[in-house]
Order: sequence, then C-alpha cells, then structure tokens
Amino acid sequence: MSGRCRVACLQFTAGREIAPNLAILTEMVREAAGAGANFILTPETSDMLEPKRALQAEKLRLEEDHAGVAAFCQLAAELDVWLLAGSFLIKQAAGKPANRSFLFAPSGEVAARYDKIHMFDVSIPDGQSYRESNAYQAGGKAVLTPLPWGPLGMTICYDLRFPALYRSLAQAGALF
Repeated sequence: MSGRCRVACLQFTAGREIAPNLAILTEMVREAAGAGANFILTPETSDMLEPKRALQAEKLRLEEDHAGVAAFCQLAAELDVWLLAGSFLIKQAAGKPANRSFLFAPSGEVAARYDKIHMFDVSIPDGQSYRESNAYQAGGKAVLTPLPWGPLGMTICYDLRFPALYRSLAQAGALF
C-alpha cells in the first residue's frame, strides 16, 4: 500500500437525461478532488434514472459510445484521482443492458468493470412488484481490483444484502 487515501462519497440523484447528470457530477468530482480526495465514488445509476423503458432504451449506449465513460476517463486523468462510477446503464450488443460499475484510474483508463450480480426483485403484500431482472442482465462474477491503498471489491447497491459476496471478496483480500 502506498500513500494516504482520502475518500469522497458523492450523494446525487440522477435525472432522466445523461448530459445534465454528467455536468453536475463533474462539478461534484472537481470539488471533491479540490478538497483533497484521491478516491471519489458516485452512486448507482449516476448516468440516468429514466423510468420509462422505451425512453431508456433510446438513451442507452454501448460502453465505447457512452458519454459518461469518456467523461470520467478524462476527469480521472485531469484530476489525477481514482474515480468509481457506482454504475452507468450500458447497452449490450445482445440482450438486456448491464448495470455496470466502472473504476477509472488516474491514467485516464478504465481499470476495472463490474456488472451488478444481484437484481432487486420484490413482490409486496399489496400486489405490487418490482423486477430489476426484467430490465437488466445480471453479472456473473465478483471483481477484485488493485488500488494503491489495497484491493477493492466492486459491488453495487443491492449486492449489500448478500453477505456471501462480501465474505468471498474479503477472503480474497479486499480492503475496500
């Protein structure tokens, strides 16, 4: 491990459009880096929260065409920080989109990717149900990646409800 890790966890609720969300996040990341953070984290679905599936499908982009991926690569390099996008919604060549977390290195490259494994599927007593698995393709593997301060186990939101995932990441050496 090297150096001192100063973490900033940004709180943000995305709107329905990617560009304004990225503008707000860019300002927040700059502020966090200016305050001395060298590891900055954003929430799940930082790029957009579009409740209408048809509209979301129109806005989805492949990873190589996603404005957030390009912007965060540039921002991490410019600010010389590690930047973790809690997740962006990523179109895939076939099938459902991925809810994908990205770790951006100070070099401006994507250092690691993680697709959310555990989907939030729930039925409540009044008859309502929510099935994240209807909207997104679940990931298939845990991700452990090096940071200068120690290994990072990448997860997304609802994964927290599954201690076996965290146990396996910890047993593999995750410190973050």
